[in-house]
Amino acid sequence: MAAKPRIAIFDPLNPRERSFMRPLAAHLEGAWQVDFYHPGTVDEVAQAAQDADILWFEWCGPLAVYATNQIDLRGKKTIIRLHSFEAIDTNYPNEIFWGNVDHLVLVCDDVLDILRGRRADISRQTDIRVIFNAIECARFANTAPKVMTGIAWVGGLEMKKNPALFLQIMARLMAIEPAYRLHVAGQFSDLRTLRYLNHQITRLGLKEHITFYDYVSDMPAWLAAKGVLLSTTLYESFGMNIGEAMAAGAFPVIHDFPGADQLWPSECLFSTVDEAVALIRKAVPGRYVDYVRQHYDSGIQFAAIDALLAEPNRKAVNQIIFNHQGTDILFHLPDHNDHIQKSISHSSTFYEPEMLADMQARLNALEIPENAMAFDVGANIGNHTVYFGKILGLDTIALEPTPRSHAVLSQNITLNGLQDRVQALRIGAGAQAGRAAVQARDAANWGMNQLVDDAGGEIEIKRLDDIARGGRVVLMKVDVEGMELDVLRGAAEMLRADHPLLYIEAAEEAQRQAIEAYLAAFGYRITRRFNATPTYLFLHPQTHAAVSAAVSAAEGPPTQRGQSLRRRLKRRAG
Repeated sequence: MAAKPRIAIFDPLNPRERSFMRPLAAHLEGAWQVDFYHPGTVDEVAQAAQDADILWFEWCGPLAVYATNQIDLRGKKTIIRLHSFEAIDTNYPNEIFWGNVDHLVLVCDDVLDILRGRRADISRQTDIRVIFNAIECARFANTAPKVMTGIAWVGGLEMKKNPALFLQIMARLMAIEPAYRLHVAGQFSDLRTLRYLNHQITRLGLKEHITFYDYVSDMPAWLAAKGVLLSTTLYESFGMNIGEAMAAGAFPVIHDFPGADQLWPSECLFSTVDEAVALIRKAVPGRYVDYVRQHYDSGIQFAAIDALLAEPNRKAVNQIIFNHQGTDILFHLPDHNDHIQKSISHSSTFYEPEMLADMQARLNALEIPENAMAFDVGANIGNHTVYFGKILGLDTIALEPTPRSHAVLSQNITLNGLQDRVQALRIGAGAQAGRAAVQARDAANWGMNQLVDDAGGEIEIKRLDDIARGGRVVLMKVDVEGMELDVLRGAAEMLRADHPLLYIEAAEEAQRQAIEAYLAAFGYRITRRFNATPTYLFLHPQTHAAVSAAVSAAEGPPTQRGQSLRRRLKRRAG
């Protein structure tokens, strides 16, 4: 008999018998070996990452942050279920490395709106599903007669649950009908709330009308005879207590918190004390049993979760997918220590995004011919190449002489369906034809490899002018670790004829000055600087004057720092 697949569930807040995962875990045990961890440790997470087929983090908290940032999970299906608490009261959603998460599960659409407000890119970083909480309708079903003056209130006794409002409602009810009683199931979590409620209960004369039960372990039995469920919360992502009470036959009277109208019948919502009192007085038992069964019965959730778990792992080993401007981008990233690969992986976006956005803005302002194309010289694994081909829509010639970088570049071209648009040449570019050898300078940064002249070297060197191209070059990026000037010297005909936008790296000031002096002979002027290792934009006044004006207008008034940089560049340009 084949062993069951394993799912590790981590709930740092609640033991299994009190966890939101309790019914789901019991269901999963039919097909899965379920390992439930409370509160869970980093060592247990690390072990589960090796042993389990799926990791499920109930609550987006420190354990999930640790796992997604410190453990390689790209071959391991990983799910985080996030509630309103983490979305509103913590910064954990911003600390998660979402590229390591297959699915983010939410229990309502309103929490998704909150997350998008705090982290606009969340939808492109991971797959998001809204799967409502499971109400075990069969477990709560009963035939007990309902006491319609018996009102249930369930939840932690803290200010966000708004218990002060139930005092006001009870005081108004008592003035009309003294027979009403409020039954409170929940624990106090802070002294402030305890003192306030005791004080007001005495002042309002409610001591004989409100009973506190602390934590209730058998909720179906406790709810069985209650005629009304009162919810006064300021906010809920779902409201398990509401659904369970409705399944038990209680009439729901629900404070109209944000998103409540998307979850519960609108006729059960109130905004004022008078509206709540009116709903309680006309409550009818059992009216919404079918509503809960049709919308939130556990079988509905179980089917949705089963389907989710059956989906293939979205994270292929050593591969990332993200969405940029409505387009899916895929990268093969085999070295988790490489600077550029790590940056793409952790940010779920392109490397050097500011410079790429500048390229797009300037090209949008140009009249681009049909046969426009780009050069990516020093393409590395293809970050800029993929952007040129898939986002900018340019036919591109990418030069990458290093064998392992060229192999990854070629794979990323294929992953993004750019084989017909991009040529990936395993050659170097220089001032004249020749041969060279690769010299590795930093094992943790593939982009730091450098070519050195070597008549017997394995790498062919060509002038860019000698490379056949099928159109006008409108864009060129050159990043070749100190060899940029030689590359430009081998592209004199192209510079003179095509006037491409030039983005040229110059790590040292002396290199920048030499490049600037060379390009000045073609009419180019230095305009902007980008990136940690300085990369300069050179524009040709004849071709790019309108582009510069359009981009400047789009960027708005220059900052003081920007004005200072422009003055310095202008002085250097003479």
